[in-house]
Amino acid sequence: MNLFNLDDLKDDYENIDINVFLRCDLNITENDYTRIDLSIPTILELLEFNSVKKLIICTHLGRPKSNFDSKLSTKNIIKPYLEKKLKKSIIQLNLNDDNDINKLMNNSGKLIYLTENIRFSNGETNNSAELVDKIKSFSDVYVNDAFGASHRKHASVYGISNEIKSYSGRLLEKETEVVDSLGSSKSNTTLILGGAKIEDKAGILSNLVDKAQRILIGGGMVSGFITKDFPKAFNKKIYEENVGKFFVPSDVVKIEEFSSKSKAEIVNVELFNKGSFIIDIGPKTINKYSEIIKDSETVIWNGSMGVFEWETGCLGTIELIKSIENSKCKAYAGGGSTIEAINSFGTKDSFEHISSGGGAFLELLESGSLVGIDNLIKNE
Repeated sequence: MNLFNLDDLKDDYENIDINVFLRCDLNITENDYTRIDLSIPTILELLEFNSVKKLIICTHLGRPKSNFDSKLSTKNIIKPYLEKKLKKSIIQLNLNDDNDINKLMNNSGKLIYLTENIRFSNGETNNSAELVDKIKSFSDVYVNDAFGASHRKHASVYGISNEIKSYSGRLLEKETEVVDSLGSSKSNTTLILGGAKIEDKAGILSNLVDKAQRILIGGGMVSGFITKDFPKAFNKKIYEENVGKFFVPSDVVKIEEFSSKSKAEIVNVELFNKGSFIIDIGPKTINKYSEIIKDSETVIWNGSMGVFEWETGCLGTIELIKSIENSKCKAYAGGGSTIEAINSFGTKDSFEHISSGGGAFLELLESGSLVGIDNLIKNE
């Protein structure tokens, strides 16, 4: 996949002053700022380019249920961290405030802005023309470095790329190059999927079932596979026709009340009841999964094996990381919680690539493109 990149941007605007709207995925977790660090090279490169007069950095944070949630404001965590890393002052920009936009358009000099959480803006998630027009009003060029959000048909990811000249940032460019090389691989592949809900992995499971020889299931969604009580979003037929590929835990760690203080118990899955909560895979399953990883040429991992933030729910994830570190497989990982787990319990050096995106990484591997990237591809 050959994308318009920052080299192309510099050639196109060598002697032309521009405002750049840079969409990043700075959707960090409370204990891990890796996604910000991954976008710093693109930010710095744009700031060093003389033609860039205003750099407007945009991101989402979490999934707010209203137009404002102080816990999900970019002002409180992301802005101070960015200012520290860049050693520069940043102006907060509220896209819901016309006065803020007018000030941006009237300010002169080389300035850096950080938007308030873009998901506080009406129309972001439904790709409204009104929000796209608002972004377009103060932007000359669009740069997409938000790989983790590029499978979303949102205004700041997809909509704006239809309206102004668009380019890929360095992180996005790297992510697509890795997936291109991985997608052409014919190797012995194991897909590891964790996380809380089957709904979140339904598309991944359906789309990648033909590309993996084995699929290891972990996390809270294990209960759905144990009880065969699948949500409507998951194509049960896919599972039934490929049941030999799926490996479901034979034992789990369960609790009766969802609390880190709740007493944890290791049980065979036959003794699991729907009223309990699964917080990790059990020791027999850990051993089985470790053997499979050892015999794999390629491992693709998305989602922890349990509630790894708790002492009672972290062992499966820790041992999975150790198994990858001690094997000869080429391992690829993606997703915010997965990155946090690797940073907490392992080393990035054991992985060929750790993607800033989870769903985007797997969807691009399956389909070969994403809606947020389509307009950046060079037609050659």
